[in-house]
Amino acid sequence: MRIIFFACAIIAQLTVFAAQARDTVLVFAPSSMTDVLNDAAELFERQSGAKVVLSFAGTQQLARQLDAGAPADIYITADRDWMDWAISRDLIVVDRVFPLAGNRLVVAVRNEVENWVDLNALLTENRFAMAEPDTVPAGRYARQALQNRGIWKAAARQAVFGDNVRTTLRRLARGEVSSAIVYGTDAAIEPRVRSLFVFPNEAHDKIIYWAAATGREPRTQALNFVSFLKNTDAGQVFAKSGFVPPPQQGGN
Repeated sequence: MRIIFFACAIIAQLTVFAAQARDTVLVFAPSSMTDVLNDAAELFERQSGAKVVLSFAGTQQLARQLDAGAPADIYITADRDWMDWAISRDLIVVDRVFPLAGNRLVVAVRNEVENWVDLNALLTENRFAMAEPDTVPAGRYARQALQNRGIWKAAARQAVFGDNVRTTLRRLARGEVSSAIVYGTDAAIEPRVRSLFVFPNEAHDKIIYWAAATGREPRTQALNFVSFLKNTDAGQVFAKSGFVPPPQQGGN
């Protein structure tokens, strides 16, 4: 009887675990969306009763984890290139991909820096932080913006590269560098820094975050969270955090 009871208890626990798993949505998202997605997930949980688990890292790191078999239900990228990579690996169905939000690229400095600072000199004569340009979307946008200004070669010699935009921001906040190229939403959440300069949209590829449920047959709760991300309530959360609606056209 004890053996039967023990077996029944295990089955009951596994059933509960399976039910909990069905009601849990695992989201892979870029580090620049940490705060806004925490807020959005909290709202979704209140409305749906489901549980959202968020995993943040660099877009490229999350793509590799997804390809290695990580069981994410939703994948969000900071550019289209890495979403297309996931599609090419059969991790995402292309028809499920949608533009989630837009952002702006800025040069951030510590609060005490004067407004009259010469931007080109700041980025070519002083150490500054930016994300790695070969693999990280924010770094690629930054390189394009500096190329557009004609200062990339000189600036690259002063750049301290990071594996994601939040690492870049922390270096500036700690005073390790004189400035940093980050997203406007990142600069806005760090009280020790401020945006000094906003790059024109035409200086780099359009900054668009893309999202999609993973796999060929996404779970119901994953699709529910996708629907939530597309609705007005989520849009208000993103707008409050400084994100802008995605451009109507473009990716890269």
